[in-house]
Amino acid sequence: MGLIQNQKMNKQKLKKFTKEISIPLILLALYYFLFHFQKFIILPTQQGFLDLVLNFINTQSIFIIFLIALIEGGLILGQYSPGGVVIFLSIVSAQGDISKISLLILVITLAYLLAYSLDYLLGYYGINALFKKFGFEKQIERYRKSLDKNAFNTVFFSCADTNLASIVSAAAGTLKISFKKFFLYAVISVVFWNIFWAIVLYFFGNAILSVFGFTYFIIILVIWISLAFYRNFLKKEEPKEENIIEKIEEKTNLNP
Repeated sequence: MGLIQNQKMNKQKLKKFTKEISIPLILLALYYFLFHFQKFIILPTQQGFLDLVLNFINTQSIFIIFLIALIEGGLILGQYSPGGVVIFLSIVSAQGDISKISLLILVITLAYLLAYSLDYLLGYYGINALFKKFGFEKQIERYRKSLDKNAFNTVFFSCADTNLASIVSAAAGTLKISFKKFFLYAVISVVFWNIFWAIVLYFFGNAILSVFGFTYFIIILVIWISLAFYRNFLKKEEPKEENIIEKIEEKTNLNP
């Protein structure tokens, strides 16, 4: 019986791991394809490719940027993308235009706040089947404990990364934390981190791209896959805490 349960658990872990690494594997395959066939077909140089990407982002409407940021901050789709890509590329593509950077910060902030609010509602209304299907149960439970200890700090530091913030938002919903309180914490946190990253990227964004280029891209993908492997196969599961109420009821039943 135990062997069958272990096999079932391993299959679930493998399925979840495969889902998590599907996007980075596709990107790695694309990168290999472009690198390998560069001998036979004319492809843009590294700088040329980066210019194409930045120009593409730069020519997109504010509404498209809003939609991308909204997806990135979502609990489901956001977990399949490295957090913060939209703010990184959009700020760098603005090429030092302060007015455009300010508008981008505003739009991305609004998108993240809307996404986190939706994540909160998913948790508030207890859509457990959805959490179970996508394997968020343990993560949400872990951040429930952190929110119990210090709600503001948990929300604040999670907002440095959209993937983490979406899970914390859902956890806040499951705890039935006041939406006004949660939203206030989220506003303070998202505004701070978006301005912080915008300042960093304003001064160092182009330098980061020129120094790392595709190497940085590969490193991110490798880290992405490694973290997924660690979460699914190497990380020790926390032992379930005993439910005190159930324990008392059990003793009462045994000793009428």
